[in-house]
Amino acid sequence: MPSADDPNNNPVATLGLSPDATKVAAHVFAACTTKLGINGNKVFKSFLETGSFKAALGVTDAAIEGLYGRAHQQFLIGQYDRAEEIFRTLCALDRSRADFWLGLGICNRVRGDDDAAMRMFDKAANLAPSDATPHFHRFDIYMRTENWAEAAKACDLFEANRDGTEHDNIAKSFLKLRTALEMRQTE
Repeated sequence: MPSADDPNNNPVATLGLSPDATKVAAHVFAACTTKLGINGNKVFKSFLETGSFKAALGVTDAAIEGLYGRAHQQFLIGQYDRAEEIFRTLCALDRSRADFWLGLGICNRVRGDDDAAMRMFDKAANLAPSDATPHFHRFDIYMRTENWAEAAKACDLFEANRDGTEHDNIAKSFLKLRTALEMRQTE
């Protein structure tokens, strides 16, 4: 069972639930799923043991990838709220996928919630430390909020981790942001 003391390895902490709230959530989950003919107590217990709703519910990798494709599709057609809902679901189903947290963070950023976006980008960076993309998005937010010291750190992390496979729009935007930061540093 995941340690309750380690918030990075605790599914309940990831959901932001206190121990008392977890008991309530387990009760509500069981009550709701029982109406659907599902043993909610068993599913919630499996979630607590495995740390994964995906495993607890028996969701296949193909279904996860289908949802991921749908989230991207919704984002590309400007349905950001719907994309955010799907990315949030994906994060709940599989907390270990940095790309899910990154997608959720981008949706948060689009809707103007930089604090939530930053938490998602930090989670993505912790899950995939060698991925440059979360650092780019952190860099972008720090530049827009004029937090120059943190922007410089995020810029350095992006440069240290980039491998040339970044999307063209990220690479181009990065160059503009880095130039702006350099100009700011020479003032």
